[in-house]
Amino acid sequence: MNQTTLRQWRLFLAVAETGSVAAAARTVSLTQPAVSQALNQLEERVGERLFDRLGRGLHLNRAGQQLVPEVRTLLAQVARCEGLFQEPGLEVALAATHTLGDYYLPPLLAVLRERHDGARIRMEVVNTRTAVEMLLSLSVELALVEGPVSHRLLKAQPWRDDVLVRVAAPALAARLPADPDRWPWVMREPGSGTRAVIEARLGEAFPAAERLLQLGSGEAVRQAVIAGAGVGYVSETAAHAALADGRLVLVNGDGSGDHRRLVRPLYLLSHRQREPGAGERALMAVLFEEEGELRWTLDAGRWTPDARR
Repeated sequence: MNQTTLRQWRLFLAVAETGSVAAAARTVSLTQPAVSQALNQLEERVGERLFDRLGRGLHLNRAGQQLVPEVRTLLAQVARCEGLFQEPGLEVALAATHTLGDYYLPPLLAVLRERHDGARIRMEVVNTRTAVEMLLSLSVELALVEGPVSHRLLKAQPWRDDVLVRVAAPALAARLPADPDRWPWVMREPGSGTRAVIEARLGEAFPAAERLLQLGSGEAVRQAVIAGAGVGYVSETAAHAALADGRLVLVNGDGSGDHRRLVRPLYLLSHRQREPGAGERALMAVLFEEEGELRWTLDAGRWTPDARR
């Protein structure tokens, strides 16, 4: 005697849930004779009638009622086994520094979700030092940061340039002393990419510690500068609306070297010992797409324009 099959158990459950062979046949897109034959074979194999035949309907008897929860458990376990090695939905975890996480990346992540329905995305907004630590510990798969990073286990690739503009609230700018050494400043904390870029570019002209208000995010710096707490360097992307409506103004140089605008590269970091997964590849395709036309492809660990398109 042949053993029972998963097909027979699925059809048994369909008949049990619909109450008739005809309805079950419509549910599973089979003919009524095919469903009846499978049901008869199953009953013959288990040696027990599972339904009472009353007129044209089928009603579960005691034996059939005992089987229903077992069959549901069986088929759920089979479904889990069948899906165990199928390609999962897109999933990606990334770390981003504040300007990137607050301004650049949210619209790009929206594009990723639109293209890949159900994609699971986790983004941690931290400073550069923490982003590097998270990438090295493999708690994230990618990091986007605001300053150059050098580590033997990490690949750093320029993504795009960002401009830092020196700004202040109009009322404060109007009464600033001519000597920048006397200006009050609002700065990011040590360890942030923004702070590292400013320190490197200003060199000896970097403000003394007693003139600094140090804050832990780019948005906090922006809001404090708008409130008149001091002069600050803010991403042009983040400052655009406040410059347009007059809440912020550019602060000019003193003639000894105009540092009103500082250009800094933004970097994409990845771990050299990890192969990019499907989620990473999908995200990087969005990150390196320009104006909806230029697509990029991974070649020897670096994203380059795809000449085939």
